[in-house]
Amino acid sequence: MALFRRQSRNQQNAAWGQDVRGVLMSAPPERIRQDLRLMVGRPGPHLGAQAVLWPLGDRGEIVAVACVKGPDGTAVTIEAPMVQHWGFAIEDVWLQAATNLRTEGYGGMPMETTGSTLHSLNGQSWPGSAQVFRLGEAIGDPLRAGALVVLPTDNNLLALPLNSQRTVGMAGFVVKTAQALTRDQQPLSTGIFWWHEGILEELEVEWKGPEHATLTGSARFGQVVRALPQ
Repeated sequence: MALFRRQSRNQQNAAWGQDVRGVLMSAPPERIRQDLRLMVGRPGPHLGAQAVLWPLGDRGEIVAVACVKGPDGTAVTIEAPMVQHWGFAIEDVWLQAATNLRTEGYGGMPMETTGSTLHSLNGQSWPGSAQVFRLGEAIGDPLRAGALVVLPTDNNLLALPLNSQRTVGMAGFVVKTAQALTRDQQPLSTGIFWWHEGILEELEVEWKGPEHATLTGSARFGQVVRALPQ
């Protein structure tokens, strides 16, 4: 079971007590339900073998992680035995955790581009990258054709709604913008994704020059893109 946030062990224990698992297992399920959240993270042994997670993309670079938010903002990963103890269905955990992200504040300065807007979401009390699980609602756009998404850091995501084939051609710009945000740190993800109807699909990128990139995705992605106006 992993604890997240830049806090010392003493700070974590002050909020949760010495036995984090015991606190969560003894809490009423109704209380746990309102504290469920999702995060985007990197896979690894730090999450534990029984962590409730879901791969994002084909490369396995990042995963969605189900968590409980503590009183100090600390995120504790949920493990399968905990879900069973609370009497939850896994599907309910994912849905409720995503719904609860509505309560988390975030900011960011939209960047107007040719024919679209590049949205930047930065988390305040919870990592901004988690807003990818409710992206259309978060940026106030129905995203009928979806959006290009990059996740440069755990606290930031960039999303470019697709409303024309011209915006698809801006993939290189989106990737370069993300790279500029992570020059001095390891990025959360180096990939570019297509968000559509709640599904996140990782796209293949082929660079045609320093700034120009073409995208390849599933047949579903190709069908949507071909239907876009010029």
